[in-house]
Parts: sequence; structure tokens; C-alpha cells
Amino acid sequence: MDSSKTTQNTPVFQLVGAGLLIVASTYGLARYSYGLFVPAIKSEFGLSQVAIGTIGSCSYIGYLSATLFSPMLSRYAGVRLPVVLGGLAAASGMTIVALANSSAVLALGVMLAGCSPGLAYPPLADAIKQLCQARFQNRVYALINSGTSFGIMISGPLALTVGTGWQSAWLLFAAIAFAATLWSFFVMPAAKKELACTPKDAAASNRTAIADLVKEKLTEPSVRRLFISALLFGIATSVYWIFSVDLITAGGRTASLNGVLFWIVIGIAGIVGGAAGDLVTRYGLKKTLKWSTIAIAAAIALPAFAWGTNTTATLLSATAFGATFILITALYGIWSVACFQNAPSVGFGITFFLISAGQLIFPPIAGLLAERWSLPVVFQLSAAASLFILIMLPPNDMRNM
Repeated sequence: MDSSKTTQNTPVFQLVGAGLLIVASTYGLARYSYGLFVPAIKSEFGLSQVAIGTIGSCSYIGYLSATLFSPMLSRYAGVRLPVVLGGLAAASGMTIVALANSSAVLALGVMLAGCSPGLAYPPLADAIKQLCQARFQNRVYALINSGTSFGIMISGPLALTVGTGWQSAWLLFAAIAFAATLWSFFVMPAAKKELACTPKDAAASNRTAIADLVKEKLTEPSVRRLFISALLFGIATSVYWIFSVDLITAGGRTASLNGVLFWIVIGIAGIVGGAAGDLVTRYGLKKTLKWSTIAIAAAIALPAFAWGTNTTATLLSATAFGATFILITALYGIWSVACFQNAPSVGFGITFFLISAGQLIFPPIAGLLAERWSLPVVFQLSAAASLFILIMLPPNDMRNM
């Protein structure tokens, strides 16, 4: 078979393109762009650090709710429906953010936008398994996962294009999400014929089967380490996504460093994460995750020490964080699919649910700590927390999904 085709004669570039754009829209724009606009939003609505952290957590509440639902929907209705629903949630949520006239409406829009990757992302593992030959799956998955970086990267120039009108940027983001949804509708596989007419009681059966599968898998050391590690990763990285732009633009010499430029650097660097599949194939997942974790800990700590004094160090932090965050999320995806071979969307869903649980828990606490101590101290604590991932590396190495 031609390597440019998937197993169902859908061109690989169509699957990669549609998957990458939906990830860019749901993760890079709908979920993570909030951090880019924190200074403007804080000024617009007169919000405290605690309020900023709490609204940021709303995104993760939406994500967690959707992630619980998405694997069951995928098993019942196929890949296309949850992916399309995720795209529509992104477009709708970002439109609400753009039109918000109060912090409550803003939080609602952030929450709905946050639902989008929880719906759209887990089923992509099923799409890759169904449509791609085994030898291409690592690479295709890593490329699609790097869509987050493309979303972050384009959000910066779009923000510059609209100038001070941050609401216009969110309307542009919503339009991109709608276009991504249309493409996914035509590319993603629909329900399998044998499941297309499944009665409603089959949904309960699916929930029971998933619960039994998870209980069984929790007896495996690799699965337990995967889940604990994912939770730690979410806790450690949440502060950077929500508060980094606010920190680096707050004062000193780095106040002149445009937060948009900082955000663009994170996005560009994240494209490196597209190499995750090749790195795992060559060096193994365990070694790649180990060194990536050390690098991201350094990236999180750097702004705390360079704050207000060193623009070069701040940009170095953005580069390292962007590259390693996307790389590590890809590693978690590969690890989860390897652990849940017969139900990849289930493993995907739980793993990224736990990452988001960590990202939900910590931002409000970080806001309190920042007001009590300072943001640099919070960044130092987050960097230290990320190093605990090193004791939760997979017990056995793996080189494919």
C-alpha cells in the first residue's frame, strides 16, 4: 500500500490536516489562549489574581466534564460526532468570550470553550488506529498533537492584527474553529455499521465495560504510573499557561517584552513536539520523558529568577516550555494507547482528564499564593512539583503505540 494512504484510502494529509486543525482550534485557541489575554481581561473586568485563576479553571471544568463523556460517545457513535461537537463547542465558547459583558459571562464562555478539546481530542486516537497503518501511527499522532502549537502560534499574530480589541481576536478564533469543524466532518470516520443502531441501553453497557476495563488496568504498574504522572504534569504546568504572560509583562526590563511575542515563541517552539513519535521510536518513551521533564522544570523555573531582569532568559523559557509541553503531551498519548490497546480513546480520555484535573486544581490556589507571596515563588513551586514526575516513569520502556 502507498504510504501516502491510510488503511481506508483516505489520504494521510487529510487525516493529519483535519486532526491538526481541530487540535489547533480546540487546544491552542479555545483552551490556552486565555493566558495570552490575561492582562487585557484583568484590566477590562477589574479582576484579582484569584479571580483570574478561578476563571482559568473554568476551562478545565469544561474539559473534565467533556472528557468523561467523550470516550463513551466515541464507542457508541464513532469518531466523527464527538470531534464535530468539540469543534462547535470551541466556536460557540469563543464567541461568548468575545461578547462577554461581565466576568460571569466570560467564565461561561471559557468553560464552554474548555469543553471542546475534551470532546474532540480523545476520539482522534481511535481515528488513527482505524485509518493508519501501524508503522505510521506514532508519527501521525505526534503531528496531530502538535496542532496545539500551531494554534498558540497563530493566536499571537491574530492578536497583533486586531490591536487592543482582544474581543475581535476571539471572534477570529471562533471562525477558525468553525472551519476546522467542517473539515473534520468530512474526514473523520462515522459510526461503525454494527454500532450505528445500538439501542440506548447499550450506552449503560458501554459505561459498565469501560469501568471494568479501568479497574482491570489499574492492577498494572505502568497504568498507575501513567495516571499519577499525568496528574502531576497538569498541576505543574497550569501556572505557566495562565500566569506567565502576566508575570513577564508585570515590570522591570522585561515589561517591554510584548506578551504576544512571548506567546508566539511558545507556539513556534511547540512544533518540535511533532517529533515525539520519532524520538520514542529511536530512544524509547522512558528516556525521552525523563529528559523532557527535566527540561520543562527548568523552563517553568526560569521566569521566576529572570523576572524583570533578563529578556533573553524569558524567551529561552518560552522556547523550552513550548517544545517540551507539546512533546510530553504526545508522550502521554503514546503511553496511554500502549496501555489501552483495545480501547485507545478510553486510555486517552482518562490520561488527559487527569492532566486537566491537575490544571483545574492548582490555578485558584496559585492565585492565592501569588497574592500572599508572589508569582515568582509560585513558579518555583510548580517547577519543583514537575520533578516528581521522574519517580513515575514507565517501569518498562516502549517504542510504539
